Amino acid sequence: MELLLRARELAVARRFRESRALVERAEPGSAEELSLAASVLVELRDPQAALPLARRAVALAPDDWRGHLAVADATFQLRWWGESAAAARRAVELAPEEAAAHRALGVALNRRIGDGREARREVKRARELGGRGALRTPGRRSPWWLLPIVAPLAVAVVLSAVGDWPDAVEDLMLLARVVPPVLVLLLIVMPSRAGLTWSERIAELRAVNEERYGDGGRAARRRAGPAAMPWGCALAVGAGLLAVPAADGDPLSASVVVPAVLIGGGVLVILARRTVRLWYGERFLREVFVPSVFVRVHLVAAGVLGGGVVLLTLGDAPPGPWRVLLIWSVVWFLFGMISALFVQGPPESEQKAVDQGPGGPEKEPADS
Repeated sequence: MELLLRARELAVARRFRESRALVERAEPGSAEELSLAASVLVELRDPQAALPLARRAVALAPDDWRGHLAVADATFQLRWWGESAAAARRAVELAPEEAAAHRALGVALNRRIGDGREARREVKRARELGGRGALRTPGRRSPWWLLPIVAPLAVAVVLSAVGDWPDAVEDLMLLARVVPPVLVLLLIVMPSRAGLTWSERIAELRAVNEERYGDGGRAARRRAGPAAMPWGCALAVGAGLLAVPAADGDPLSASVVVPAVLIGGGVLVILARRTVRLWYGERFLREVFVPSVFVRVHLVAAGVLGGGVVLLTLGDAPPGPWRVLLIWSVVWFLFGMISALFVQGPPESEQKAVDQGPGGPEKEPADS
């Protein structure tokens, strides 16, 4: 128990690696220890590992509100709003004077349409019981995590507004304005498990991806779109960068544009295949990614944009068609990002089946 209490203190203090090391050393057995271990893993933004422990805690002590709270917090991070609200409601029933239970119910209800009034009431009750500190959601990122990404964007905007810079510098400023929003969206979409080194995180994600998506099932088919999104967006950005000078009346020469389109497009296609194979496995690449309609649409769009750049360059087109091509590049880029944000993974029932497989909680005869 002492290890887990210290691990929670370290997690709240954002000393994630030390906290994870203590959790891995602990061997929780009682319902209280399981609930505490699950709460630490929620702080480490690892709901996949926290949820089985929380469910075991509930099975051992159904009347202990802490187990239900751990289930609510873990399922909230997994975006299972219905199950999170149900677990939090049970925690409130068992411990009506605990601020954390009301906070969990409030934030879960706030994500469901039509429950806003009850959500505000529960959040208000949590604040009355525990103050503003009780409203903190476990595992919330530091507010400073955006600074290294947003700072270059702000600098580029200011510099471009105060002076007339050479074309090369203007191109760098354009990249500085485009790349940060892309990184922000990718960080929002991609999971982030605190307390792991990059090599450990990549290794675990690869193993999980290959197990979850390697069977070619529904979850894998839903994943094909987000897997193709970065590469389609990269091609759209490349076409847009080549179109920007021409849209301003100063097109690049054909000796620059044609090799850039042919070589750059070929390199991106090769990188896409290799990266998808590395990240999701060979079977996902052959049976899901390559045959996917969404992937083929990305390829067609890339061919149209790249071919349009080459044809407009060779035809010495005026700025008007270039502006149209630039607009379509931006539209395709936004379409790729937004479509990936709307794909939230497999439905709850299918995700639960995955999480309750090997290593997950044992199924109860009456409920399974």
